[in-house]
Amino acid sequence: MRSACVLSALVAIAAAAPAPSPQSIDLAGVDAAPDPIFVSAPLDVASDTPHKKRDFTLMKRDGDCAPQPAGSGPVSSPDTVEAFRTNPDLQALATNAPTPDGYSQAFSNLDGSLSASKYMGLRTLKQFDTLGCASLCDQADGCEAFNLYIERDPTLDPNANDCPNPPSLTNYKCTLWGAPVVAQQANNKGQWRNSFEVVITGSNGYNKNSPPDAIDGFTGPTALGGAINAPLDNGKNTYLGYKYFPFSQSQGFHPTSCAAACQAQTGYNSRHPNADGSYATCSFFNAYVLSQNAIPQGLYCSLYSKTWAPSYATNRGQYRGTNRFTVSRSYSYSLA
Repeated sequence: MRSACVLSALVAIAAAAPAPSPQSIDLAGVDAAPDPIFVSAPLDVASDTPHKKRDFTLMKRDGDCAPQPAGSGPVSSPDTVEAFRTNPDLQALATNAPTPDGYSQAFSNLDGSLSASKYMGLRTLKQFDTLGCASLCDQADGCEAFNLYIERDPTLDPNANDCPNPPSLTNYKCTLWGAPVVAQQANNKGQWRNSFEVVITGSNGYNKNSPPDAIDGFTGPTALGGAINAPLDNGKNTYLGYKYFPFSQSQGFHPTSCAAACQAQTGYNSRHPNADGSYATCSFFNAYVLSQNAIPQGLYCSLYSKTWAPSYATNRGQYRGTNRFTVSRSYSYSLA
């Protein structure tokens, strides 16, 4: 009964207090709250998944001269920090990289990686691939931003006596973040490992765009990490086909077009039933942007007679010859 009394008191207070107009932000309350926590992704590692709060304080550490995993990027000549930081080929990778569909660029070609909030992990890529890094973000539940950068790492684990400053290698690093990012947060400039200096160049940051609106008569949208690739359901094929809408002056990324196609498919099936009078109802659709070589081409709508979970969104694109087709802004809706 105590909770009911408290609720009544709160309602009375709310009713008695005049509603502010306009409703301004309570900056005093914001100031009184704890400060945000910013962390950096670890340097000189191939991959990382955060499981607990970590201290990424930069410090010198001693190694054993063990060979490190080979890098995928070019090594600057001469092999110095300054040559790496000013390497025009590396900087061109960052400045010429396409902004993935569904994302907005927050910064480009900086010399630091992110120290930001809600760090979600790191992967080393084979190339400076904004599309691939965006796909990793799409697959990670809660990912709102990513940082792609080029890192100068040692070929050997530096040891103070035997290999204090080994030759370098070049890695492409992709880090994922669960909160929006800005250029001012790209302040992780590197670290010393004995006499070897780990540094960063070509650092690009991207924020995920807002999801599409809800659609009357459907539940959703549900964000997906790719396009749905549904198996047979007890031997039955639930895939009803697709509808493709090339982008134009009158057609953008509007999942309502997919909803209309889903309803039209149900109408067609009802007018052309099976011999026993049954027909398949379109009860679920997957709407996404299909891009060719990073250029959005159109809205792709896959239609189904059954709702499929996000774990079945495993189609992330494909190649046809040298042309790369990618999936972005993939969302699903189910018939309400």
